[in-house]
Amino acid sequence: MNTARLCFEKAYYNSCVNRAYYAMFQAAVAVLFKAGIRPKSKIGHGWVQAEFSKAFVRGSKKFSRLKGFLNLVQEVRNIADYSDEYIDKKKAKRTLDKAVVFFEEISKEIRK
Repeated sequence: MNTARLCFEKAYYNSCVNRAYYAMFQAAVAVLFKAGIRPKSKIGHGWVQAEFSKAFVRGSKKFSRLKGFLNLVQEVRNIADYSDEYIDKKKAKRTLDKAVVFFEEISKEIRK
């Protein structure tokens, strides 16, 4: 998450949302693994989002307030990475804020 924050401070907004998403993605993978949830083959974005939602949003409801965060931030990351659209400061800040909340809540769970 530190790299995402640094990119935001330096006004590298497309890179900020990319790094924010991947910090969230890795945190989600870690909490899934801690819960004993592993893929049958490779770890993909769709698998992580679906399993995280199934286990922690719809299932245990432990992270119900984070519903849709991974998907929303990935959508912005896809724009940043795969289009010619420039992510402005306001959109980067909203995205980073969501990512920070997600990352911090998941990190607390991982440290338990």
